[in-house]
Amino acid sequence: MKMKKLKYISCCFALGSLLLSPLFAQNPVESQADPQAQSSSSENSHPHGKAYRHKMAREMHERMQRLMDKQDEELKKLANEMNKAPKDQKLDKVVTLLNTLVNQRIQMHEEMKAMHHKMMGNHKEHHE
Repeated sequence: MKMKKLKYISCCFALGSLLLSPLFAQNPVESQADPQAQSSSSENSHPHGKAYRHKMAREMHERMQRLMDKQDEELKKLANEMNKAPKDQKLDKVVTLLNTLVNQRIQMHEEMKAMHHKMMGNHKEHHE
């Protein structure tokens, strides 16, 4: 009985750590440099380059927002099931929620990497 309670407490601690970790993530320092000085001569020679990049960024942002909304709904559903579960099923519900949370975090990082590569690829195309 003590071992099961210890597992439950460990899972709750792990879940709490994962849920709270984004709150303590560091935000990158924004550049203090003058934006006018950062614009390159190639942007000036491509009048639609900036508009295209803004459109792409907006589309990527909207796609990411839809993904996060979908994932949030799934987590809310699983958390609700966990909270309503009888004691003998609670640990299984915690494990399901924790696994889903980890998988979603991995998926989000993959999406962010793909967006970064796409943006950097577009950035290189505009400067060649």
